[in-house]
Formats: sequence, C-alpha cells, structure tokens
Amino acid sequence: MAKTNRWTQFIWMALSAGAVLAGLLVISEDSYLLFHSLIEMFSIIVAGSIFMIAWNARGYLDNDYFLFVGIAYFFVEIIDLLHTLAYHGMGVFADTGSNLATQLWVAGRYLQSISLLLALFFCNRKLNIQVQIVIYGFITGLLLASIFYWHIFPACYIEGSGLTPFKIASEYVVIAIMGAAILLLLQQGRWFDRGVLRLLAGSMTAAIAAEFAFTTYFNVYGSASVIGHILRLISFYLAYKAIVETGLVRPQVVLFRNLAESEERLREQTEELQARNEELDAFAHTVAYDLKNPLATLIVAVDTMSDFKLPPEERKEYTEEIIATAYHMNRIIDNLLLLAEVRKGDVPLKVIDMSEVIANVRQRLKQLIAQTQARIEAPDRWPTALGHAPWVEEVLENYISNAIKYGGQPPLIKLGVDPDMGSSLRFWVQDNGCGIKLEEQANLFKPFNRLRRREKGHGLGLSIVRRIVEKMGGQTGVESIPGGGSRFYFTLNC
Repeated sequence: MAKTNRWTQFIWMALSAGAVLAGLLVISEDSYLLFHSLIEMFSIIVAGSIFMIAWNARGYLDNDYFLFVGIAYFFVEIIDLLHTLAYHGMGVFADTGSNLATQLWVAGRYLQSISLLLALFFCNRKLNIQVQIVIYGFITGLLLASIFYWHIFPACYIEGSGLTPFKIASEYVVIAIMGAAILLLLQQGRWFDRGVLRLLAGSMTAAIAAEFAFTTYFNVYGSASVIGHILRLISFYLAYKAIVETGLVRPQVVLFRNLAESEERLREQTEELQARNEELDAFAHTVAYDLKNPLATLIVAVDTMSDFKLPPEERKEYTEEIIATAYHMNRIIDNLLLLAEVRKGDVPLKVIDMSEVIANVRQRLKQLIAQTQARIEAPDRWPTALGHAPWVEEVLENYISNAIKYGGQPPLIKLGVDPDMGSSLRFWVQDNGCGIKLEEQANLFKPFNRLRRREKGHGLGLSIVRRIVEKMGGQTGVESIPGGGSRFYFTLNC
C-alpha cells in the first residue's frame, strides 16, 4: 500500500511539473518578460526563504553551512532582483539594451557559485556572522557601484553582436567553481542527510547546465535563454526541496542533523550504560554467591579437620576437598582479573603464530586431556592472524575445555580454520557432544549464564571470550544441532 501511494504521489508530481513547464513555455511564446520575471521571482523567493530559515535558526544550528548559504543568498537575491528589473523591456531603468541585466547576471552568478563553494568549509567550523555580513555587504556594494556608478564592470552583451568574450568566459569560470563545489559537497557528505545531499548536488548540476545554455544565446529572448531559465527554475526548485521544505517539515535532517545524531548516540550510550549497570549488579551477586559457597566448604572442612579424632582416611578426603575448592576459587579470581584487564583498555594487535598458540593451549590442558582421554584433531599448519597471543590462548582454552567437559565419551575435539568474509579468518572448535538447543544458544555468551545449572562453574567464561574477541576486532558465535555436537568459533583479522 505504501509503495502504491509513493508511485501515485510521484505520478502526480510528474504531471504537475509537466503542466507547469508547459504553461511557462506557452507564456514565453506570448510574453517573454513575464516568463523571465516569474522564474526570477521564484528563485528570489526561494533564496529569501533559505535566508529566513537559516537566520531564525542561527542560535541552534550545529552545522553553519546552511547559515553561510542563507546569508550569502540574501545578497545574491538583491543582485538578482536588480537583474530582473533591469531586463531589456522592463522599463524600470533607462533603456540601455541588454548589457545592464547581463552584467548583473554575471555578478550574481560569481557571488552565488563562490558562496556555495566557501560554505562547505563551514560544515565543521564556526561562522562569524558579523564578519560575513560586512564582507558580503562590501563586495555587493563594490559590484553594484562598478556597474551603476563607476561603469567599470566589463561589458557582457553588445547589441547586434551578442555575448562578449568576457561574459562567455565568466560562465565557464562559474561552471568550474560549481563543479568544484559539487566535488567538495560529496567529500563532505557525512555532514548531510543522504536525501538532502542528493537534492543539493542535483541543484548545482542543474545550475551548471543552465550556465552552459547561457553561453550560447545571441538574443536574450531566444530559445537558448528559455532553456537556461527552465534549468534555473529546476535548480532552485531542488534547492527549495533540500533546504526550505525539508527544513520546515524535518528540521532535524537539515538544521539540527548533528544534534539529532548526538541525541541518538547519547540514547544508545545511556542504554549501554544501563545494561552495564545491570551486568555489574548481576556480577556482584553472582561472584558473591560463587565465592561464598566454596568459602563455606573450606570453613566446614577446616573445622571438621580440627577434630583430632578424625580418621586419617577422612582427613585425606577433606584435604583433597580443600585443595579442589581452593583451585576453584583461584580460577574464579583469575577470570575476574582477566575480565578487569579486558574491560580496562585495548592492547596492540600483532601478527601471531597460531600454531604456537595452540601448542601452548594443549600444554595448559595437558592434565585435563589425559584425565578425560580426550582426542584432539587439528591441522598441522595454521595461518597467521592479528591478535594478542595471551588473549587468543584464553579463548581457545575456554572453547577446548568446554568441548571436553560437554563432549561425548570419550571426547573428540576437532580444531579448524576457514576464510571469513573480507580479510578475516574464522577459527573453530567442534565437539561430539549432545548439542545445544536453539533457544539456549542466544544466551551462551551472556555473563553468568550456565548451560546446565547443576554443573559447577561461574558463568563468566564465554562472556569473557566475547569481550576478548570484540576487543581484537572479531566476532564470536556457535553453530549447533541437538544431537549433532557444537561448533564454537571466533574471527580474527589477518
């Protein structure tokens, strides 16, 4: 339905535009002065509207591009208004032919094109409004004085011979300036909404096409002049759509784009901070619980062992339990320290030898592998990757120890690596266990999550893995089918 409405709206707009252009062409045949005055007055009204919107929003703008353009267009429209009144046949000024209007046209186009180029340097710079007004007032005064008072502005149109070389050369200079403005606009595209950017670029492109048309006419009432003014109408219509209409309907897109983006970033940061606070609350509760239980076990064991009548066999059992509990607590503390290290900051990423990393992990898990009679299959050669070797060892140790813990009997662990999208590699660890249900996979990498609640553990391992890998610019994940084992992976750049 929405797509149909958009097409209907587009068709009506196309029909309306066609009707307007047809009407203007009919008017140009009957009264060129009326045709010219209508188009010029439309461009003057648009320029004035851009100035009014930018000026009244000047205290809130975070991108001074539109303010610079608005102030510049205030002075451009003064020259364009004089150009309209001075057009041959209007009778406002002494009838000196078409030269006066053409001189005013060239002066206005120089001021407009240079302004559109300079404005782009104020996307991320603060504009001194008073200075711009003084400079533009001075330049506009000089241009008008050179035309009306000193009569030193070069001739642009000679009756009987047409456009002068100065006028034609000036049109090409204006075209070059406009082209440079379009290129710089596209380079500065990050400061603009995509739709507004397209409209602005389209407006400048239409203006360039108009200037090409204005280099070819011999008679100011001729067909080339008609085409040039139609293109000028299109140019200012697109400028109207980009700044005036969008600025009134969606000011956050044109006038307050950076402010809206800042608010969105602040909202995202607030949500992230809230999630971190909730995580810290859960963290404190879980750690307190996980440390309290083994601590209670130690107290009971030590208290029981204080009974000198306890048989040696039972003393040995309690001693083994104390040692196992102490190792468990030590592992919790090691994970907390690792989590703090990962959260603290970044580390320089270097090219690491994955063969050496995996050999170190095998050595660290040597006792667990022997106890469970686990078999590990891995390639003989591994590609290098960018990372922090101690952290990558922690990731692989966690994946492999979990694979042994939740694998089949005996555990069969397979290691491998595949090319990932772009310039990264996907390293994976696959077990022969019972697999993981789809609804459980989403929570695996969340802090303090235990896949099987009856199992011992603190639920920090996979959450730390995710933080480590993300710090190194990679991603983590799991692929598992119930009854078909699980494959845990992580990516690194290469």
